[in-house]
Amino acid sequence: MDSIKIIADSTCDLDPALTRNADLQILPLTITFGSRSYLDGEEITVAQIYDLMRKGVMPQTAQIPYERIYRCFKSCFENGDDFLYIAFSSKMSGCCSLARMVAQELSGEYPGRKFAVIDSRGGSSATGLIVLQALRMVRDGLPFDTIKSEVEFMAEHVEHVFFVDDMKWLVKGGRVSKIVGQMGSVLNIRPVLDVRNGLIKVKQLVRGRKRAVQMVADEIVRRAEVFPKQLIAISHADDRPAAEALRGIVRKDLPGCKTTLCHIGAVLGVHIGLKGIGAFCFNSRPKDYKFV
Repeated sequence: MDSIKIIADSTCDLDPALTRNADLQILPLTITFGSRSYLDGEEITVAQIYDLMRKGVMPQTAQIPYERIYRCFKSCFENGDDFLYIAFSSKMSGCCSLARMVAQELSGEYPGRKFAVIDSRGGSSATGLIVLQALRMVRDGLPFDTIKSEVEFMAEHVEHVFFVDDMKWLVKGGRVSKIVGQMGSVLNIRPVLDVRNGLIKVKQLVRGRKRAVQMVADEIVRRAEVFPKQLIAISHADDRPAAEALRGIVRKDLPGCKTTLCHIGAVLGVHIGLKGIGAFCFNSRPKDYKFV
């Protein structure tokens, strides 16, 4: 049987313990501050980025370097491997379109190989949940076309709900105006957001952090209730206690689920800011789902 490789990028968040023995390849995005650029997760850690942000530094982010995608895909082709790259939302980054271009360039040299670049339509632990299932399908020996179809289904049915703790990070990133950001800080407002068609959308403005945590919990429980026996992912940007509180509410209200918890990666952390928290689930059961 041909080998199938699963590839993700560094916007994919997942507890490393869940993929410790898996053959998962990660393509790093680029993070820049000052005059230097770093490969996310290889040359700089999320802890280092959070430290910079606490000091008021606003790093910049950029897509995966062309040569990294090229080397990764060419290695798969040369080794006789088929591959699926589950990419960060094409509406929030150029990674997906660049990867498709590179794959097409190389595919003519290796006509017998199968490959797919799949737009996850999101990021963070939503992509992590998809990647985890893809790895398990590879482990179980499912054929390439089945895995591809299931990954596409999951990308259409994965949910993101999260909130931003301090609107100044949205202001710094140019996502809201300075006046709106100042008003939000004065009024103790947290924007609760989700992802629709690959783009971040403001769902509601909530006053107070505790209410924001409760709303994220309520919303993810509602979206998961037709498929309660699944793994729900919770991610945080340097606030584990609040993430644990969110996990406690989800477990109480959706007792059939299991949960996993991890940090939001550096690239997405830069954009949503410190203390942001998110929850992620599927709103429909994938056909070949494997419960953790």
